[in-house]
Amino acid sequence: MIPAIQIKNLTVTYGSIKVIDDFSCEVKENSVTAIIGPSGCGKSTLLRSLCRMNDRIEDFHIAGQVLVKGENIYHPNVDVYELRRRVGMIFQKPCVFPKSIFENVLFGVKHRIDKKDYETLVERVLTKVNLWEEVKDRLKSLATTLSVGQQQRLAIARTLAVGSEILLMDEPTSSLDPKSAEAIESLIKSLKTHHTILLVTHQHEQAEKVSDNLIFCNIIR
Repeated sequence: MIPAIQIKNLTVTYGSIKVIDDFSCEVKENSVTAIIGPSGCGKSTLLRSLCRMNDRIEDFHIAGQVLVKGENIYHPNVDVYELRRRVGMIFQKPCVFPKSIFENVLFGVKHRIDKKDYETLVERVLTKVNLWEEVKDRLKSLATTLSVGQQQRLAIARTLAVGSEILLMDEPTSSLDPKSAEAIESLIKSLKTHHTILLVTHQHEQAEKVSDNLIFCNIIR
């Protein structure tokens, strides 16, 4: 079986600064891989390189290969927008738009599905992130009225709505209270049934709790 992600001799530099040096690994499908290491060691850079979010950073340069389901994502013919649909990013601070909860879920998919399917999709993905029962009676309310923990689950639901197969999570619980963080950790473990997850975390206990595999990054000296 082809791994979900294959990284081959990856080197990332910003100008003359080398952040990742000749790094290789494979990530199995339907697994959780935690990425840990000290601040400044390139954890977030590695994650962002998997969906080409570094492309517009000045002096960013990459060498080596990153393959998603066997496809080199840095090949000139790759559709970057389609890549980012398949490989979704969840940020440290919940990313919600100043729109209703309903509109937030549909934000990336409204132009791709029939209007009659909106409600079914919204209920399905909100149920998947354990948020439906909490918000089903206020779907027209602004997403910004939700708690921070609920906003993070909403951001994950929006990523699932577009059909992401791989979820990149950059410290998704760092801004949350312990109860909300526990809800996200439980969600991560349930999502791996159908998704591949890479999780950047500073918390070794969290990495041990939710991950199947571990990547340790160190600062290049």
